[in-house]
Amino acid sequence: MNDAAYAAVNAKGQVVIPADIRNRFDIKRGTRIAFIEEQGRLFIQPVSDAFIASMRGSLANMPPDLERDPDREFP
Repeated sequence: MNDAAYAAVNAKGQVVIPADIRNRFDIKRGTRIAFIEEQGRLFIQPVSDAFIASMRGSLANMPPDLERDPDREFP
């Protein structure tokens, strides 16, 4: 595992991503970030074209009888 970088959450719930990490992952103003919870851990992932491509097919194995929640109905 790489060295950890630390930041504090401010009163508005915002966190400043350290400059070296922003540069390494090409995170610029307006870059969307995904927050992913996995096995009790929180990951952040820039939403880039590569990330979107890696998600393709991830819902392919959903059960065919999966029902939509009533509050998610479209008009």
